[in-house]
Amino acid sequence: MTTTHIEHAPAAVAEGSVRSADGTRISFHRLGSGPGVVFVHGSVAMHTDWMPVVRLLASRFTCFAMDRRGRAKSGEGIGPYSIEREYEDIAAVLAAAGPGAALVAHSFGATCALGAALRHPVPGLVLYEPPLPVGGLIAGENLPPYVRAIEDGDPDRALELGLARFPRLPAETITGLRTSRGWPRLRAMAKSWIRELEAMDALSADVEPYRALSFPSMLLVGELSPEHPMLDASRALAEVLPGVRVEWLLGQGHGAMRAAPEMVARLIREFLAE
Repeated sequence: MTTTHIEHAPAAVAEGSVRSADGTRISFHRLGSGPGVVFVHGSVAMHTDWMPVVRLLASRFTCFAMDRRGRAKSGEGIGPYSIEREYEDIAAVLAAAGPGAALVAHSFGATCALGAALRHPVPGLVLYEPPLPVGGLIAGENLPPYVRAIEDGDPDRALELGLARFPRLPAETITGLRTSRGWPRLRAMAKSWIRELEAMDALSADVEPYRALSFPSMLLVGELSPEHPMLDASRALAEVLPGVRVEWLLGQGHGAMRAAPEMVARLIREFLAE
């Protein structure tokens, strides 16, 4: 593992990396002190999605906000994409975080975290709306138009279509993103969404295997999130995860770690302290 230090007021952020099982470099940003917690972001996203929450938790926990493969300084990997490699990447960062590190993940990152946790049990697991295909395909017939827009060199159109049809964001939210400073970053990641959507649609709709996750877990569910693939998947998981704690994020949708970081941080803090 390699680590260099970058100073930010009021806390110090350490930028580091580990090697995954296939040799791919997986980068992370580490902040805080205390028990380890690994944070995993979703599609068309980076570690920065979790940083508002991480900064609120850093006084109690050593937070590792990782960049999934193909993001920031994390490598793409060699050979065809496979979600199993994502499981291995998370396991590598968990190992860097040390024994007893908990796992917190959002969206497709939460789907990857489920797979990783089946193979590498953790003392605590927080999942924020993993899009599982329990109510049907997630991309389905909407994937070919998205792919065509990418192939036509129009990532803006692809993202507008994808954000409306995959996480089903409201039109006003998409308009706000379209005019934000973060839009160029989304454009740069638009192509990578294809492989992740394909991976989501290839997953089984059967959530029964997750009953084996016998350690403490918590589901974060946005009150305003779409029925499919967010609410239906969360309800299905709530039926099989033993003793799971379900917390509804009132007034929030699929992006509360950015829109309401205090709420999300409080719930994570309380859960991990139990």
